[in-house]
Amino acid sequence: MAGDGRKEWLGLGEARSELKVYGDLGGPAGLPIVGNIFQVRLETLHRTLEDWADRHGPLYRVRFGTIRMVVVSDPETIRRIHRERPGRFRRTRGLELVAAEMGLKGVFVAEGDDWLRQRKMVVMALNTAHLKSFFEKLVVIAGRLRRRWERAADRGEPVDLGRDLMRFTVDVTAWLALGVDFNTLETRGPVIQQNLDKVFPALHRRINAPFPYWRYFRLAEDRELDRALGEVRKQVDEIIGEARARLRADPERRAAPANFLEAIIAAQEVKGADFSDADIFANVCTLLLAGEDTTANTIAWTIDYFLQHPEHFARARSEADAVLAPATSIDRFEQTGRLPFLDAFFHEAMRLKPVAPIASLQPTEDTEILGCAIPKSTIIMALNRRIATRDENFGDAARFDPERWLVDDAERICPHDTGAFLPFGAGPRFCPGRNLAMLQIRTVLAMLCRNFDVERAEPGRAFEERLAFTMMPTNPRVRMKRRNATER
Repeated sequence: MAGDGRKEWLGLGEARSELKVYGDLGGPAGLPIVGNIFQVRLETLHRTLEDWADRHGPLYRVRFGTIRMVVVSDPETIRRIHRERPGRFRRTRGLELVAAEMGLKGVFVAEGDDWLRQRKMVVMALNTAHLKSFFEKLVVIAGRLRRRWERAADRGEPVDLGRDLMRFTVDVTAWLALGVDFNTLETRGPVIQQNLDKVFPALHRRINAPFPYWRYFRLAEDRELDRALGEVRKQVDEIIGEARARLRADPERRAAPANFLEAIIAAQEVKGADFSDADIFANVCTLLLAGEDTTANTIAWTIDYFLQHPEHFARARSEADAVLAPATSIDRFEQTGRLPFLDAFFHEAMRLKPVAPIASLQPTEDTEILGCAIPKSTIIMALNRRIATRDENFGDAARFDPERWLVDDAERICPHDTGAFLPFGAGPRFCPGRNLAMLQIRTVLAMLCRNFDVERAEPGRAFEERLAFTMMPTNPRVRMKRRNATER
């Protein structure tokens, strides 16, 4: 797009000649050639974009080298963008290309027909019926996490919430989607988790790089990523090979596959099917990555708010005691729907600490946003977190208040626009793993409330935000103490 503010390029007809263009928008002043690139740190990019929105309004421009972007924080516009995916808006081509280079072009980054055929399989694997049949295994994994925390409590050792919760979520996703019990919580297990941990930071670094240097030379971090991806491929290929062997040994499983992996392999073997080995690998990795980072970080952020608000923790504990007693954890699927305050609490945590505070997209055709002509393929940064933390969308938005989720709409006096609450996205590309994530969050938090008191390993130090494709807490270390059995 021309940077001089001219409108001739539009080709949208005389009626739209009065639209603004990129050069008309406000935004932070940058330097020649490099633009705003030295004004941001990738780890806090989301916060910088939110701060600039306070100064420059709901639509402004930024430039990282030759890459021109617009940043939007208008709720209706962001809802529209999500609604019109994947037709008029798509994930950035940069993300698609980088993911493809890493062998990870699964349902998360795929577009068009490629996305549609992959999504059908993923949705089927994560539907409610599958989750109900899987629930007993989830209870087993939650028990392992409880015992891991009990051992740490008995030894007086601090718990790294990020590491433990990622072990938990990887174990859940692998058993549900792949039919494999990694049991990383009680054994050393496969090292796949350690290698997966390197993927999201690399994606974040590369899609925001002004120049794709790694295609020409490798830095130490790129060589480390190559080694990690090589190990992931080796381990995933072994899992896929074992699943194929099961299907050969029991051909009837093809008609009734037990999990996502068996289903996608069975579909690949149908004459005329268009699932490649690369598709299978990419989607296995996508499920493991998405299941690991997003859910684990959401639980960690929620525990941080428990630490900040002991009065709310006490209320959540009383609710869990009433629903779960005499058991020490959720052990029946129906119990997961009987914890309204716990649900309200982690919804409020997700409002303030969503794991995806920004979404990067591109229009597939020339479009208009807030009176500005946006050409096809312009990168749009949608500030999903900011719209959920504005007083006009949620009353007294900066305050942590779980009660706001429990008020009947007829009695509500403060704004509560759930359309501005997008932790799982919206529209056709709404996250298919939402129900699994909610089930894991409820199960872990209820178990924590029933069994442990928790305090910070470093008193007075709240978790801080770090963006590495997803927003994760820094230094999420706590100390667990066994709850006195007479209190339960």
